[in-house]
Amino acid sequence: MLTTVLVVLGYIVFGVVLLLGLTATAVGLPGTTLIFLDALVYAAITHWERVPWPVLVVLGIMAIIAESSDSLIAAMGAKAGGGSNRTSAVVVIGTIVGAVVAGAIISPALSLLGLAGGPGGFVIGVLLPPLAGGVTGGFLAAYYYEKRTGKEHEDALRAGWGAFFGRMAAGLIKGLVGCLMIAILIYCICACGPAGG
Repeated sequence: MLTTVLVVLGYIVFGVVLLLGLTATAVGLPGTTLIFLDALVYAAITHWERVPWPVLVVLGIMAIIAESSDSLIAAMGAKAGGGSNRTSAVVVIGTIVGAVVAGAIISPALSLLGLAGGPGGFVIGVLLPPLAGGVTGGFLAAYYYEKRTGKEHEDALRAGWGAFFGRMAAGLIKGLVGCLMIAILIYCICACGPAGG
């Protein structure tokens, strides 16, 4: 009985960490790394039978590519909008601050919607505020920084929109990679059958 309860709790924690990883990818945080670490811990607990090491290598490579390309894509967006290299760095900071602030202020207010609305409510109440905050933070950071360096309103706005679209593209790509990683992981777990012991 106790073993069954512990196994169920383990799967709940495993699933929650996967969801946290997916949420983190959407706001520009290293969520694919969290997904990979979750897979690594699960593989170790199941004696490397449920998730074999070649799959872990593939998941690790996917995480490295996703995380290294994230900042590059956001920086390319800001650059395409006429921003400088420093603007790209400011965009990353603005994205993180915006995501944390929106997640800390708006998500709790919408958490009841997330609990009452099922999966759709969860997306609206928990995932969207940090995502929207991150994108808005990146836009405002680029705009404000470019204005501070003496650029005209139109030029600063162009850099802000470049950062906005770059961050959106980066979040989308990382989110897709995160979903693919989770799909591979769940497939391995289901294909290998129930864990022994």
